Amino acid sequence: MPEAAFIVQLDDFQGFIVKKRHPSSLALTETMLNLVFFEHQQGEEEAIRDSDIEGMRIASFAMEVFPGWTVCFVLNEDDVLEEISEELTGMGRFMLELMNADPESLEIEEILAKKSSMPAVDDEQKAAAIFMTPSSALLLERLHTEGVESTAKLSMWLKNQIQSENVDLLEAITPLMDSGLVTVEIIGKLETAFLMKDVFPHRAPPVKSFKATSVAHPNLMPRYEEYLKSFFSPDPPTRGYNPTLPVTDPNSPILEDREKIARILSNSIYYAVLDCLRNGPLRLGQIASQISFPDGVVQGALWAMEAERIVANFEEEGVWALITNPKMEIFMPEFILPIIASKLEEKKVGSDTARRYLELLVQTWSE
Repeated sequence: MPEAAFIVQLDDFQGFIVKKRHPSSLALTETMLNLVFFEHQQGEEEAIRDSDIEGMRIASFAMEVFPGWTVCFVLNEDDVLEEISEELTGMGRFMLELMNADPESLEIEEILAKKSSMPAVDDEQKAAAIFMTPSSALLLERLHTEGVESTAKLSMWLKNQIQSENVDLLEAITPLMDSGLVTVEIIGKLETAFLMKDVFPHRAPPVKSFKATSVAHPNLMPRYEEYLKSFFSPDPPTRGYNPTLPVTDPNSPILEDREKIARILSNSIYYAVLDCLRNGPLRLGQIASQISFPDGVVQGALWAMEAERIVANFEEEGVWALITNPKMEIFMPEFILPIIASKLEEKKVGSDTARRYLELLVQTWSE
Protein backbone atom coordinates (compact mmCIF):
# COMPACT_ATOMS: atom_id res chain seq x y z
CA MET A 1 0.00 0.00 0.00
CA PRO A 2 1.16 3.57 -0.62
CA GLU A 3 2.89 5.42 2.19
CA ALA A 4 2.43 8.86 0.66
CA ALA A 5 -0.61 10.70 -0.66
CA PHE A 6 -1.81 14.21 -1.43
CA ILE A 7 -5.05 16.00 -2.32
CA VAL A 8 -5.05 18.74 -4.93
CA GLN A 9 -7.71 21.21 -6.06
CA LEU A 10 -7.77 23.23 -9.27
CA ASP A 11 -8.87 26.75 -8.37
CA ASP A 12 -10.09 29.07 -11.13
CA PHE A 13 -7.95 31.93 -9.85
CA GLN A 14 -4.99 30.36 -8.03
CA GLY A 15 -4.41 27.30 -10.19
CA PHE A 16 -3.44 24.05 -8.49
CA ILE A 17 -3.53 24.06 -4.69
CA VAL A 18 -2.24 21.14 -2.65
CA LYS A 19 -4.79 20.98 0.17
CA LYS A 20 -3.33 18.06 2.11
CA ARG A 21 -0.20 15.95 1.88
CA HIS A 22 1.54 13.16 3.76
CA PRO A 23 4.34 13.21 4.57
CA SER A 24 4.68 16.98 4.84
CA SER A 25 8.11 16.77 3.18
CA LEU A 26 6.59 15.33 -0.03
CA ALA A 27 7.86 17.51 -2.89
CA LEU A 28 5.44 18.30 -5.73
CA THR A 29 5.82 20.41 -8.87
CA GLU A 30 3.35 22.31 -11.04
CA THR A 31 4.21 20.05 -13.98
CA MET A 32 3.35 16.96 -11.94
CA LEU A 33 0.00 18.38 -10.85
CA ASN A 34 -0.87 19.35 -14.44
CA LEU A 35 -0.13 15.87 -15.74
CA VAL A 36 -2.14 14.19 -12.99
CA PHE A 37 -5.12 16.46 -13.59
CA PHE A 38 -4.97 15.90 -17.35
CA GLU A 39 -5.35 12.15 -16.82
CA HIS A 40 -8.86 12.72 -15.46
CA GLN A 41 -10.13 14.87 -18.30
CA GLN A 42 -10.87 11.76 -20.32
CA GLY A 43 -12.37 8.34 -19.67
CA GLU A 44 -14.89 6.95 -17.22
CA GLU A 45 -15.98 8.41 -13.90
CA GLU A 46 -14.35 7.28 -10.66
CA ALA A 47 -11.51 5.46 -12.38
CA ILE A 48 -8.06 5.05 -10.86
CA ARG A 49 -5.37 6.42 -13.18
CA ASP A 50 -1.79 5.10 -13.07
CA SER A 51 0.98 7.50 -14.14
CA ASP A 52 4.79 7.62 -14.04
CA ILE A 53 5.67 11.24 -13.42
CA GLU A 54 9.08 12.67 -12.44
CA GLY A 55 10.26 9.36 -11.02
CA MET A 56 7.05 8.67 -9.04
CA ARG A 57 4.35 6.08 -9.66
CA ILE A 58 1.13 7.94 -8.95
CA ALA A 59 -2.34 6.42 -8.75
CA SER A 60 -4.89 9.25 -8.93
CA PHE A 61 -8.62 9.30 -8.29
CA ALA A 62 -11.32 11.88 -9.09
CA MET A 63 -15.13 12.05 -8.86
CA GLU A 64 -17.51 13.89 -11.15
CA VAL A 65 -19.49 15.22 -8.17
CA PHE A 66 -16.36 17.03 -6.91
CA PRO A 67 -15.01 18.72 -10.05
CA GLY A 68 -11.47 20.04 -9.81
CA TRP A 69 -10.49 17.73 -6.93
CA THR A 70 -8.00 14.86 -7.22
CA VAL A 71 -6.61 12.40 -4.66
CA CYS A 72 -3.16 11.03 -5.49
CA PHE A 73 -1.39 8.02 -3.99
CA VAL A 74 2.36 7.60 -4.41
CA LEU A 75 2.86 3.88 -5.01
CA ASN A 76 5.77 1.76 -3.84
CA GLU A 77 7.78 -0.32 -6.31
CA ASP A 78 6.10 -3.55 -5.20
CA ASP A 79 2.52 -2.20 -5.31
CA VAL A 80 0.40 -3.93 -7.98
CA LEU A 81 -2.34 -1.46 -8.90
CA GLU A 82 -4.79 -4.14 -10.09
CA GLU A 83 -4.67 -5.72 -6.62
CA ILE A 84 -5.25 -2.52 -4.64
CA SER A 85 -7.30 -0.36 -7.04
CA GLU A 86 -10.61 -1.09 -5.28
CA GLU A 87 -9.09 -0.20 -1.91
CA LEU A 88 -7.56 3.00 -3.28
CA THR A 89 -10.88 3.96 -4.90
CA GLY A 90 -12.65 3.58 -1.55
CA MET A 91 -10.00 5.65 0.25
CA GLY A 92 -10.07 8.30 -2.48
CA ARG A 93 -13.85 8.50 -2.28
CA PHE A 94 -13.64 8.87 1.51
CA MET A 95 -11.01 11.63 1.34
CA LEU A 96 -13.00 13.68 -1.17
CA GLU A 97 -16.22 13.33 0.84
CA LEU A 98 -14.39 14.42 3.97
CA MET A 99 -12.57 17.32 2.29
CA ASN A 100 -15.92 18.72 1.21
CA ALA A 101 -17.71 18.01 4.52
CA ASP A 102 -15.13 18.49 7.28
CA PRO A 103 -11.58 19.13 5.98
CA GLU A 104 -10.18 19.79 9.46
CA SER A 105 -10.87 16.20 10.48
CA LEU A 106 -9.01 14.67 7.53
CA GLU A 107 -5.65 13.17 8.42
CA ILE A 108 -4.11 11.35 5.46
CA GLU A 109 -1.67 9.38 7.65
CA GLU A 110 -4.54 8.00 9.75
CA ILE A 111 -6.62 7.10 6.69
CA LEU A 112 -3.71 5.27 5.07
CA ALA A 113 -2.97 3.40 8.31
CA LYS A 114 -6.59 2.35 8.88
CA LYS A 115 -7.33 1.92 5.16
CA SER A 116 -10.49 3.93 5.73
CA SER A 117 -12.70 3.25 2.73
CA MET A 118 -16.10 4.36 1.50
CA PRO A 119 -18.23 2.14 -0.77
CA ALA A 120 -19.93 3.39 -3.91
CA VAL A 121 -23.31 5.08 -3.57
CA ASP A 122 -26.08 2.46 -3.28
CA ASP A 123 -29.69 2.51 -4.54
CA GLU A 124 -31.10 4.01 -1.34
CA GLN A 125 -28.67 6.93 -1.52
CA LYS A 126 -29.37 7.47 -5.22
CA ALA A 127 -33.07 7.73 -4.40
CA ALA A 128 -32.31 10.21 -1.63
CA ALA A 129 -30.47 12.45 -4.12
CA ILE A 130 -33.81 13.07 -5.88
CA PHE A 131 -35.10 15.05 -2.92
CA MET A 132 -31.90 17.09 -2.69
CA THR A 133 -32.74 18.56 -6.12
CA PRO A 134 -36.11 20.37 -5.97
CA SER A 135 -36.73 20.17 -9.71
CA SER A 136 -36.13 16.39 -9.63
CA ALA A 137 -38.74 15.99 -6.90
CA LEU A 138 -41.17 18.09 -8.97
CA LEU A 139 -40.63 15.85 -12.01
CA LEU A 140 -41.31 12.77 -9.90
CA GLU A 141 -44.61 14.27 -8.74
CA ARG A 142 -45.52 15.00 -12.36
CA LEU A 143 -44.81 11.41 -13.39
CA HIS A 144 -46.99 10.20 -10.50
CA THR A 145 -49.95 11.66 -12.40
CA GLU A 146 -48.78 10.92 -15.96
CA GLY A 147 -46.70 7.72 -15.74
CA VAL A 148 -45.41 8.31 -19.27
CA GLU A 149 -44.60 11.72 -20.75
CA SER A 150 -42.45 13.12 -23.53
CA THR A 151 -39.37 14.96 -22.29
CA ALA A 152 -40.43 17.99 -24.36
CA LYS A 153 -43.69 18.23 -22.40
CA LEU A 154 -41.88 17.64 -19.11
CA SER A 155 -39.47 20.47 -19.92
CA MET A 156 -42.33 22.88 -20.67
CA TRP A 157 -44.21 21.83 -17.54
CA LEU A 158 -41.12 22.28 -15.36
CA LYS A 159 -40.46 25.76 -16.77
CA ASN A 160 -44.03 26.76 -15.92
CA GLN A 161 -43.72 25.37 -12.41
CA ILE A 162 -40.46 27.16 -11.70
CA GLN A 163 -41.45 30.25 -13.71
CA SER A 164 -38.11 30.35 -15.47
CA GLU A 165 -36.81 29.65 -18.95
CA ASN A 166 -33.42 28.68 -17.51
CA VAL A 167 -34.39 25.10 -16.69
CA ASP A 168 -32.05 22.23 -17.54
CA LEU A 169 -34.25 19.15 -17.90
CA LEU A 170 -31.23 16.86 -18.16
CA GLU A 171 -29.95 18.09 -14.80
CA ALA A 172 -33.37 17.60 -13.22
CA ILE A 173 -34.06 14.15 -14.66
CA THR A 174 -30.57 12.69 -14.12
CA PRO A 175 -31.12 11.80 -10.40
CA LEU A 176 -34.34 10.03 -11.42
CA MET A 177 -32.50 8.05 -14.08
CA ASP A 178 -29.47 7.31 -11.89
CA SER A 179 -31.75 5.84 -9.22
CA GLY A 180 -33.56 3.67 -11.76
CA LEU A 181 -36.91 5.35 -11.08
CA VAL A 182 -37.14 6.70 -14.62
CA THR A 183 -36.14 5.29 -18.00
CA VAL A 184 -35.90 7.48 -21.09
CA GLU A 185 -36.29 6.03 -24.61
CA ILE A 186 -37.09 7.20 -28.12
CA ILE A 187 -40.60 6.05 -29.09
CA GLY A 188 -41.38 6.94 -32.69
CA LYS A 189 -39.80 10.36 -32.94
CA LEU A 190 -40.40 11.40 -29.34
CA GLU A 191 -37.99 11.10 -26.43
CA THR A 192 -40.21 9.65 -23.70
CA ALA A 193 -39.78 9.28 -19.93
CA PHE A 194 -41.30 6.24 -18.17
CA LEU A 195 -41.82 5.94 -14.42
CA MET A 196 -40.41 2.48 -13.60
CA LYS A 197 -40.18 2.66 -9.81
CA ASP A 198 -41.54 4.86 -7.07
CA VAL A 199 -40.01 5.80 -3.74
CA PHE A 200 -41.50 6.45 -0.31
CA PRO A 201 -39.18 8.41 2.04
CA HIS A 202 -40.04 7.87 5.69
CA ARG A 203 -38.73 7.04 9.15
CA ALA A 204 -39.37 3.42 10.09
CA PRO A 205 -39.29 2.13 13.67
CA PRO A 206 -35.81 0.64 14.28
CA VAL A 207 -37.19 -2.90 14.77
CA LYS A 208 -33.93 -4.78 14.18
CA SER A 209 -32.01 -2.51 16.53
CA PHE A 210 -34.73 -2.79 19.19
CA LYS A 211 -34.61 -6.59 19.10
CA ALA A 212 -30.82 -6.59 19.31
CA THR A 213 -30.97 -4.24 22.29
CA SER A 214 -33.26 -6.57 24.24
CA VAL A 215 -30.55 -9.25 23.99
CA ALA A 216 -27.29 -7.28 24.20
CA HIS A 217 -28.35 -4.38 26.46
CA PRO A 218 -31.55 -5.33 28.35
CA ASN A 219 -30.91 -2.57 30.88
CA LEU A 220 -31.44 0.01 28.10
CA MET A 221 -34.91 -1.23 27.20
CA PRO A 222 -37.05 1.03 29.46
CA ARG A 223 -35.36 4.21 28.19
CA TYR A 224 -35.24 2.92 24.62
CA GLU A 225 -38.98 2.21 24.69
CA GLU A 226 -39.61 5.71 26.02
CA TYR A 227 -37.65 7.28 23.13
CA LEU A 228 -39.63 5.27 20.57
CA LYS A 229 -42.97 5.97 22.21
CA SER A 230 -42.37 9.71 22.40
CA PHE A 231 -41.71 9.80 18.66
CA PHE A 232 -44.11 7.26 17.19
CA SER A 233 -47.00 7.01 19.70
CA PRO A 234 -47.00 9.69 22.41
CA ASP A 235 -49.91 10.08 24.80
CA PRO A 236 -52.84 12.21 23.47
CA PRO A 237 -53.33 14.97 22.60
CA THR A 238 -49.81 14.90 21.10
CA ARG A 239 -49.69 13.31 17.66
CA GLY A 240 -47.01 10.77 16.77
CA TYR A 241 -45.17 10.39 13.50
CA ASN A 242 -47.47 8.94 10.82
CA PRO A 243 -45.93 8.85 7.33
CA THR A 244 -49.12 7.43 5.78
CA LEU A 245 -51.07 10.68 6.19
CA PRO A 246 -51.78 12.34 2.80
CA VAL A 247 -49.47 15.23 2.02
CA THR A 248 -52.53 17.49 1.97
CA ASP A 249 -53.08 16.77 5.69
CA PRO A 250 -51.51 19.60 7.77
CA ASN A 251 -50.22 16.94 10.19
CA SER A 252 -48.38 15.02 7.45
CA PRO A 253 -44.64 14.89 8.17
CA ILE A 254 -43.61 13.95 4.64
CA LEU A 255 -42.95 17.30 2.93
CA GLU A 256 -41.23 18.78 5.94
CA ASP A 257 -39.28 15.66 6.87
CA ARG A 258 -38.23 14.10 3.60
CA GLU A 259 -35.48 16.66 2.96
CA LYS A 260 -34.01 15.91 6.39
CA ILE A 261 -34.13 12.20 5.61
CA ALA A 262 -32.64 12.75 2.16
CA ARG A 263 -29.83 14.92 3.54
CA ILE A 264 -28.79 12.20 5.97
CA LEU A 265 -29.05 9.30 3.52
CA SER A 266 -27.29 11.10 0.67
CA ASN A 267 -24.31 11.98 2.89
CA SER A 268 -22.04 8.96 2.51
CA ILE A 269 -20.34 9.51 5.86
CA TYR A 270 -23.62 9.74 7.77
CA TYR A 271 -25.03 6.82 5.81
CA ALA A 272 -22.16 4.50 6.75
CA VAL A 273 -22.65 5.28 10.45
CA LEU A 274 -26.44 4.95 10.17
CA ASP A 275 -26.18 1.59 8.40
CA CYS A 276 -23.98 0.30 11.23
CA LEU A 277 -26.52 1.26 13.87
CA ARG A 278 -29.39 -0.42 12.01
CA ASN A 279 -28.10 -3.72 13.41
CA GLY A 280 -28.15 -2.56 17.05
CA PRO A 281 -26.61 -0.16 19.58
CA LEU A 282 -22.85 0.34 19.45
CA ARG A 283 -20.13 2.33 21.17
CA LEU A 284 -18.41 5.03 19.16
CA GLY A 285 -15.20 3.01 18.98
CA GLN A 286 -17.10 -0.05 17.73
CA ILE A 287 -18.67 1.95 14.90
CA ALA A 288 -15.31 3.45 13.96
CA SER A 289 -13.73 -0.02 13.97
CA GLN A 290 -16.44 -1.60 11.83
CA ILE A 291 -16.29 1.01 9.08
CA SER A 292 -12.61 1.99 9.55
CA PHE A 293 -13.42 5.68 9.98
CA PRO A 294 -11.53 8.05 12.33
CA ASP A 295 -13.28 8.47 15.70
CA GLY A 296 -13.74 12.21 15.17
CA VAL A 297 -15.55 11.67 11.87
CA VAL A 298 -17.93 9.15 13.46
CA GLN A 299 -18.56 11.49 16.40
CA GLY A 300 -19.48 14.34 14.07
CA ALA A 301 -21.94 12.13 12.17
CA LEU A 302 -23.55 10.96 15.42
CA TRP A 303 -24.03 14.51 16.68
CA ALA A 304 -25.59 15.55 13.36
CA MET A 305 -28.03 12.63 13.43
CA GLU A 306 -28.82 13.17 17.11
CA ALA A 307 -29.94 16.71 16.22
CA GLU A 308 -32.38 15.23 13.66
CA ARG A 309 -33.83 12.69 16.15
CA ILE A 310 -32.32 9.71 14.34
CA VAL A 311 -29.96 8.47 17.05
CA ALA A 312 -29.79 8.81 20.83
CA ASN A 313 -26.81 8.65 23.15
CA PHE A 314 -27.19 6.42 26.22
CA GLU A 315 -24.36 8.13 28.09
CA GLU A 316 -24.19 5.88 31.15
CA GLU A 317 -23.62 2.80 29.01
CA GLY A 318 -21.59 4.70 26.41
CA VAL A 319 -23.63 3.45 23.46
CA TRP A 320 -25.52 5.03 20.59
CA ALA A 321 -28.77 3.62 19.20
CA LEU A 322 -31.26 4.38 16.44
CA ILE A 323 -34.53 5.88 17.59
CA THR A 324 -35.82 6.37 14.03
CA ASN A 325 -34.66 4.57 10.89
CA PRO A 326 -34.70 6.85 7.80
CA LYS A 327 -35.44 4.82 4.69
CA MET A 328 -36.14 5.17 0.98
CA GLU A 329 -38.67 2.43 0.23
CA ILE A 330 -38.58 1.65 -3.50
CA PHE A 331 -41.59 -0.16 -4.97
CA MET A 332 -43.43 -0.94 -8.21
CA PRO A 333 -45.79 1.91 -9.25
CA GLU A 334 -48.86 -0.26 -9.84
CA PHE A 335 -51.09 2.79 -9.41
CA ILE A 336 -49.89 3.98 -12.84
CA LEU A 337 -51.46 1.09 -14.78
CA PRO A 338 -55.07 2.43 -14.78
CA ILE A 339 -53.69 5.88 -15.66
CA ILE A 340 -51.95 4.44 -18.73
CA ALA A 341 -55.09 2.53 -19.71
CA SER A 342 -57.12 5.74 -19.47
CA LYS A 343 -54.55 7.74 -21.47
CA LEU A 344 -54.54 5.04 -24.15
CA GLU A 345 -58.33 5.07 -24.37
CA GLU A 346 -58.34 8.86 -24.66
CA LYS A 347 -55.55 8.69 -27.29
CA LYS A 348 -53.19 10.74 -25.10
CA VAL A 349 -50.53 8.06 -25.63
CA GLY A 350 -50.06 5.71 -28.57
CA SER A 351 -50.32 1.93 -28.38
CA ASP A 352 -46.56 1.59 -29.03
CA THR A 353 -45.82 3.75 -25.99
CA ALA A 354 -48.25 1.88 -23.73
CA ARG A 355 -46.95 -1.49 -24.91
CA ARG A 356 -43.35 -0.44 -24.36
CA TYR A 357 -44.17 0.76 -20.86
CA LEU A 358 -45.59 -2.65 -19.93
CA GLU A 359 -42.51 -4.37 -21.42
CA LEU A 360 -40.20 -2.17 -19.36
CA LEU A 361 -42.17 -2.86 -16.17
CA VAL A 362 -41.92 -6.62 -16.79
CA GLN A 363 -38.17 -6.35 -17.44
CA THR A 364 -37.65 -4.27 -14.29
CA TRP A 365 -39.82 -6.25 -11.89
CA SER A 366 -39.98 -9.80 -13.25
CA GLU A 367 -37.29 -11.01 -10.81
